Amino acid sequence: MPDWKIGLDVRNLASVDISLPGWLRGHAIGGALGAAVRFDKPVDILKRYGQYGPMQFTNVFGKPGAITSDTQLMLMALDGMVRAHVRATWYERTDPVREVALALRRWLVTEQDGWFPRASGLFERRWADRTTVDAIRHFAETGTFGTIDKPLNHSRGSSPLSRAGVAALWSTDLGEVFTLGARIAALTHGHPDAYLAAGAYAVMVQYLLTVKHPIRAIDAARFELTHWKGHERVHEALSRVVEAQFAPESRLDPATVESFGDSETAVGALAIAARAAISEHRFEYVVGRATTIAGDSATTGALAGGLYGLAGGGGFLPQDLVAQVELSQRMGTLAYQVRREFSDEPLSDDEFYSWFPFSQKR
Repeated sequence: MPDWKIGLDVRNLASVDISLPGWLRGHAIGGALGAAVRFDKPVDILKRYGQYGPMQFTNVFGKPGAITSDTQLMLMALDGMVRAHVRATWYERTDPVREVALALRRWLVTEQDGWFPRASGLFERRWADRTTVDAIRHFAETGTFGTIDKPLNHSRGSSPLSRAGVAALWSTDLGEVFTLGARIAALTHGHPDAYLAAGAYAVMVQYLLTVKHPIRAIDAARFELTHWKGHERVHEALSRVVEAQFAPESRLDPATVESFGDSETAVGALAIAARAAISEHRFEYVVGRATTIAGDSATTGALAGGLYGLAGGGGFLPQDLVAQVELSQRMGTLAYQVRREFSDEPLSDDEFYSWFPFSQKR
């Protein structure tokens, strides 16, 4: 088991206090907006909503602002990461992937233990991809998930990106963050493109938690990629994103944004979201770039919204959407709990431990 260096560097608490809720809520809002136009044609999206797609919630899952499965599993993985960190304070060495795996299982079987998961919106079926569901079901039945060395499948899908981002909290070392993010993705998606893109995303999240510079975050991810075999496709996709930002005649029409990759794949979704995140200064415009595409705009919208929330801070999110998005108050509370747990001043009362019960099995 790796000797993990535990704990996000939270010395700049003001920055982290803004970034964590901004990440969670930006992700949730972007996913909810993108869900309204998922797999629609760009010409129809533009005709119906205008240049930047939907800017207000519509009724997709029975109510406006409902979160998607990407956000559900991201929040569950974050809950697992907190439990892993609590357990690590008692047992010193622990592998957080185990607690993330158990969190994914809780989502599948609707096991609402602890404080945060006591919310029906986390467990309702919201377009979870078949690969993820099958992998979690396999774990529930056999106790075995996929690993980088022993993959369950060869899926390149985009869904593990969001939940792999929670790896950013575990260490100050970007190499460790990348590895952990890749391992979380490999639980369900076995192709190198998927887990390497996930590792890159985790690095970007960690970088943006304290340094508000998205292009440098992409550069950090590209550097970490070079240490891994088979990194070329992910590295090339992110390099194109940065090059396009500084091109003399940079275009951002739907066809150009789609050209960065297939949004149903991890590499394509990451590139599209990264391009959107560095393209504009307003949240609505960033998410609009990521969602006016003929693809999985729910995933690209969530990733772009999350990156914006990290880079720009939660204070720059549209406050009407923050108020309306499902589980918004709970996400704010969870962000506070996460920041405290991964700081030098963790909560230690009985109520906190009842909120995040952890497995004592080694």
